[in-house]
Amino acid sequence: MHRWIMVSLCGIACVLGMGFLFAEVQRHSSEAKQEAAAPALPDAPLNAQAAEAVYKQSCIACHGNDLEGKMGPNLQKVGDKLSAEQLYKVIQNGRGGMPAFKSSLKDEEIANVARWLAEKK
Repeated sequence: MHRWIMVSLCGIACVLGMGFLFAEVQRHSSEAKQEAAAPALPDAPLNAQAAEAVYKQSCIACHGNDLEGKMGPNLQKVGDKLSAEQLYKVIQNGRGGMPAFKSSLKDEEIANVARWLAEKK
């Protein structure tokens, strides 16, 4: 009798595990499609002063005065981890707890902040 209970519990655990695995694959696939659909980084020169102004207006509450991170992650050396193109997509579409800024900032502003952050190494 115990053997059948253990076999049943193991079977249920396997089915649940496969369900979670399938859901994770689906989530990852949809994120990859969203990233691929995002437009490329607009070609514009870096304006550090304008990027800092946008940062102070839109990002400082979560990432701190000195990019040290508060609710959001530390961005002081984000250029070591992410390229300007990757940062552009993150700022534009959001990620994790970060909201998307594509509806509140112009593409040029997002690109400028992305280039500015990419230089933080």
